[in-house]
Amino acid sequence: MLTLSENERCLASELVDEFCRRGGVEEIRNFTCVYRSHDFPDSRLVLRVETGARDYALKIDTESPETGRLRNEFELLGELSNYFEENKSSRIVRPIYFSPTQTFLVTEFIDRPTAVDLIYNSKNDDQVAQIFRRAGSWLNDLHGFRASVNYAFRPRWMTESIRDLSKSVPESIAQDSQIMVNAMNAEAARLRGIPDIRVFSHGDFHGLNLIVGQGKTIGLDFTEARKKLAVYDIVDFLKADIFRDGPASGVDRSGILRRNKEMFLRLYRHPINIDILDFCIRGRLLKDWLRLCQPDHTCSDFEKHMRARLELRLKQAFG
Repeated sequence: MLTLSENERCLASELVDEFCRRGGVEEIRNFTCVYRSHDFPDSRLVLRVETGARDYALKIDTESPETGRLRNEFELLGELSNYFEENKSSRIVRPIYFSPTQTFLVTEFIDRPTAVDLIYNSKNDDQVAQIFRRAGSWLNDLHGFRASVNYAFRPRWMTESIRDLSKSVPESIAQDSQIMVNAMNAEAARLRGIPDIRVFSHGDFHGLNLIVGQGKTIGLDFTEARKKLAVYDIVDFLKADIFRDGPASGVDRSGILRRNKEMFLRLYRHPINIDILDFCIRGRLLKDWLRLCQPDHTCSDFEKHMRARLELRLKQAFG
């Protein structure tokens, strides 16, 4: 449970009261803050609203009346609910209420572990492999929501951001990373212009946005959904694998444990280019590592652990 300031608690109480009055719900017993945006801590929160019969997730964005962010997401949730209606293994959180003020929306609250909970903490490698398989199946279904189109791969944005980050890291890190940067530049030149598929994408497909339900895998948080290369959603999810232990021989050229990557792709049927996928995974891991190595970045304990795991996997991936 996260702490709310006095002003935030007053705002939350007003919004919960509105939902109770206009949403036709039973008396509300309690609400707690379960999420605060890292990048927008003062404007984006999620509350768990508890009643006697069921719980709800109340998502707040105080800037949404100007940006239209929550309105767009609520409309999309309605479309996706219809799309997944007959699906036996995949669905999304069900939309319930959207405030006329456009400041918040409400969905069902599902009290089940997220994919990240299990990938980070499970001691059972077989269970984790099944999480990757279920995630690939869910994403396969989402990527079929609208027709895909061919799109020429343009890696320049990635290589330029990696180059910029590598310029400001400490000398020891710069020396270790230079061979990786050179390899990425050479691979980018080879892959530039090769067609891959562009699809309707989640846009923020990390493991906290996928709930492992009993029988169904459930997606949430579609505020970043848009058309883009399919591989980027896959990269966002697979990068959680760095927190799993395994032998160096089990890590493939992308920096991901081969077994978990294969399990993810087992039920993902859209025709992606594997060379582009591997390039994008390595690029993402390299970017994240260099970002955490910046002299002006103060790492939390978790980020220190993440930095060490990234360095290990990168050295394995780049040989």
